[in-house]
Amino acid sequence: MQATFFQKVLLCMIAGFFAAALMQWGRVFVTGADDALNAGYKNRTPASQVATNR
Repeated sequence: MQATFFQKVLLCMIAGFFAAALMQWGRVFVTGADDALNAGYKNRTPASQVATNR
């Protein structure tokens, strides 16, 4: 059985949706992991301000 043009278009749309969802999940996962790992460093003063306040 060969897929019709409409079936191919529909399959590409579904595949594109899942690819976009996977990329978005990865972005959220990496951002959350980065925030979790660097949470202790958010309240620190940047080195440029420390050098000028001496």
